[in-house]
Amino acid sequence: MKEYLPQIGMVGMSHKTAPVETRECFAFDTGVLEAFVTTAKENDILEMVYIATCNRMELYFVSPHIEDATQRVIHLLEQFAGLTRDRFEPVLYKKYHKEAVRHLLCVASSLDSMVIGENEIVGQVKDWYRWATQHNTTGTILNKLFHQAFRTAKRVRTETEIARNPLSIAFIAVELAKKIFEDLSKHRVLLIGAGEMAELILKYLTKFKIGTVILANRSLHNAQRIANEINQDATIITLAEIIETIPRVDIIISSAGAHHYVLTKDMVQEALKKRTQPLFLIDIAVPRNIDPAAGHIRDVFLYNIDDLKSIADENLKNRLNETKLAYQMIEADTEEFLHWYESLQIVPLIAKIQKTFETIRNDELKKYRRRKLKHLEDKDFAIIEELTRQIMTKTLHIPISYLKELGTHCHSKEAKEKANLLKEIFKL
Repeated sequence: MKEYLPQIGMVGMSHKTAPVETRECFAFDTGVLEAFVTTAKENDILEMVYIATCNRMELYFVSPHIEDATQRVIHLLEQFAGLTRDRFEPVLYKKYHKEAVRHLLCVASSLDSMVIGENEIVGQVKDWYRWATQHNTTGTILNKLFHQAFRTAKRVRTETEIARNPLSIAFIAVELAKKIFEDLSKHRVLLIGAGEMAELILKYLTKFKIGTVILANRSLHNAQRIANEINQDATIITLAEIIETIPRVDIIISSAGAHHYVLTKDMVQEALKKRTQPLFLIDIAVPRNIDPAAGHIRDVFLYNIDDLKSIADENLKNRLNETKLAYQMIEADTEEFLHWYESLQIVPLIAKIQKTFETIRNDELKKYRRRKLKHLEDKDFAIIEELTRQIMTKTLHIPISYLKELGTHCHSKEAKEKANLLKEIFKL
């Protein structure tokens, strides 16, 4: 039975295995990603979902020859990221079948996040899955797998305490700003970007009564929208106005979706000529928005996404007790998915049986129509046709039900032997 079923694989890298300067090379924009998945389809990869967040890049895929497909995926990563294989393969993890399933459920449930219990990851996974469905890169197996992951994430969130008072990278970024400046009400912050992360940051800054907020974004409409919803006192500026704004702020937090440096070393150096106080930069974007070289300037303190890990580790200590229950849920849901997955192996056999009997039924009906039943009106013959269909359906009900039951255990030797016996019986 095994030959019928394509397999599940995944490759990825995360904050646990790769630094941000490596991860950002694989944060593909949509144009590159479209070319990537198109090429993958031409290389015996039947289904694929790409996920990229500030902490990870992962590719889930389905192929009849999963080990060969994995090598092709790695080759495509090399081709599209512009890095030689030897520079990134050591930080890649590869998972197959059960391990790949379990890993996705852990990711969606935020158990593999830098901040255990954070609530942004499942939304990000949903967004990437939606992109894949819109571009027709998913199919039966990954559709089922990702919907299972979303159900599991909801269970973990609602049935454990792991997400109570949820933290996030956005929260930690603001916590870092609070540690730097104990009284935020006396200071000014510049937020670069107006996406989901920026919204969260603005909410936290507003909650902690930041003195002044300046919001810079490519789309002024989006910036104005989140300002209207969260903090109407925020000042909206264009990206072009950033350089003249830097001297007037104490903290810059950047989370823009740009694929280039929004702040260069020269921009920061020039701005510092007009201020006497230190400048704190927090870059939580991947790819990074702030030139790392800016962190070497005197009186400039730059933190990137990986620098927030130490704060996240403290959060982990407080949540470990709840992770045990969450992992038990994930194990149960992994097994549930695998039972469904294994049952797919029996589907071609069921289809063959149904097709064989349907062919016999149709052939016999045609003979009788030509010879013994040619005197019947079409409406009367239609009754006989329906009768034979019902007889066939009821006759096959028990063996097909038996096959479906076998399908939930078809990884066992006994189930395979029974399925092979049925093939012999039905001459398939």
